[in-house]
Amino acid sequence: MDRHLLEPSQMDGSLTYRYDTTGRPVALLPARCKLGRHFLGHLQLRAVVHDGEAHISCLACSNDGVDDTWRLTATAPAPERAELSDELYHQLALRRAQAASSWDKTS
Repeated sequence: MDRHLLEPSQMDGSLTYRYDTTGRPVALLPARCKLGRHFLGHLQLRAVVHDGEAHISCLACSNDGVDDTWRLTATAPAPERAELSDELYHQLALRRAQAASSWDKTS
């Protein structure tokens, strides 16, 4: 199945920012993949901010045929820097993993 033909997933939430000591914004990206399986180190993610959306993909999940892309609304242009945050997106990842688990049990 061509993944590019799939309907886009629902928005997962909002991209969060913090400001460094010089007042410049720093994007805070999810530290775990959308399903909570993998830690997204700098070699395991692809992040793109475009047209008011941030798409963060887990490269480890991308071959599994699953919805591996976080879709977050971006209220500002893409900052020059980004950091990973496990705390900010933990509840979103937990809810996503629980929903996937319950769907697997019903199918």
